Amino acid sequence: MTTLPLSTRSLDELVMLHGDEPVTIGRFLARAGALARRLPAGAPIVNLCQDRHAFSVTFAATIIAGGTNLLPANRLKATVDDLVDAFAGTVVVADQPLEGFTGSLIDPAEALTCREQATLIPRAPADQLAAVVFTSGSTGRSSRIDKPWRTLHDSSLLNLAELDPPRGARVLATVPPQHMWGLETSVLMPWFGPITVSSAHPFFVADICHELERLEQPRVLVSTPVHLRALAESGIELPDVERVYSATAPLSRALARRIERASGARVSEIYGCSETGCLARRRTARVTDWQLFEAFELTANGNGTVAHAAHLPGPVRLMDHLEFRGRDCFRLLGRQSDLVNIAGKRASLAELTSILLDIPGVLDGVIFQPPEAEDGPARRLAALVVAPNLDPTDIRRALGRRIDPAFMPRPLRLVERLPRAETGKLPRQSLLRFFARTCRQAG
Repeated sequence: MTTLPLSTRSLDELVMLHGDEPVTIGRFLARAGALARRLPAGAPIVNLCQDRHAFSVTFAATIIAGGTNLLPANRLKATVDDLVDAFAGTVVVADQPLEGFTGSLIDPAEALTCREQATLIPRAPADQLAAVVFTSGSTGRSSRIDKPWRTLHDSSLLNLAELDPPRGARVLATVPPQHMWGLETSVLMPWFGPITVSSAHPFFVADICHELERLEQPRVLVSTPVHLRALAESGIELPDVERVYSATAPLSRALARRIERASGARVSEIYGCSETGCLARRRTARVTDWQLFEAFELTANGNGTVAHAAHLPGPVRLMDHLEFRGRDCFRLLGRQSDLVNIAGKRASLAELTSILLDIPGVLDGVIFQPPEAEDGPARRLAALVVAPNLDPTDIRRALGRRIDPAFMPRPLRLVERLPRAETGKLPRQSLLRFFARTCRQAG
């Protein structure tokens, strides 16, 4: 049986900064081992820990105990109940109370204070189902994705090679560890490379800047376009940052350039999906084409583009239209579900939204196709925009300079915020419910 280590680092190397405590690999693994001894062997574990330190220890403990981490898209009781019903013997590990839940629940607090040091690196079977990820449903219903330990182990080494963070970097992530982008960069990568992640999970601009200031240089920020836009629009002087990695939604060239000027960072945008993990990268401020990670191969067929890699359980059909610019380079033309046809003209909703977000004064926004009417597809696009100092006429005037009149959103409604998930994504069902509510209020 092939086994793979949980870490390739030395036991005395730093893996995490938890508040004021520097946590070495040895102490981290001792805490994971202490918690593993409390878990039923081989059990599915719903990992609901909100703190990045607690989540990471629980994730490792589950693997050590031979179990599977179940990573739901949210903490709603109904979602957790569904997982408990679907996976026999499921146990919930949470560092905060889960209101109304009456099933088996373990608090990891005692293990998290362990002061011992592990003396060896645990290994896990390569084919052990280490995690089951449930997507946020940004294009429809949530789906299940299985992650064997080989996939997570090998993709972590690949990400370190391709993202190439500075040696000794201190990493701050504004994304939660439950999401694949946060899991890959702020949980798993520090197990395998010479970087140290902060357990902090700041949301507001002032908190992000404060947590960055607390870190030694070189600093790395793992984030999303939503958080980066908030940083750029805040007017707050940003700390010096060596690298910024952005994913989960398209990053505009204008925003990438603003962040590079404000922080001195090199901004890298990462393309991927929950099924493949990180797949390609580009320096958005300077280039349009994406550079495919070396371990991947893309093939086109009548149904779109398929990604292949030795560390994946099987081929993955991508949800995006790609234009190949060479064997390892491509351009994104938009999601298959993202292309719209109005009055015989075609456009990408992602590209239209990018144009909207480039308008000065627009803090957030989305252009989308409303639900179908009784007599067929919606004939107009709609937009929800966060722009406190603009009115709809200003926004339409700016859009009119860059988009065809057929794609001008009507209605275009100003709102205080969008119903984004913690990752910055906009689940379609949440968006449509929010839009319906704004229509009723306006009507």
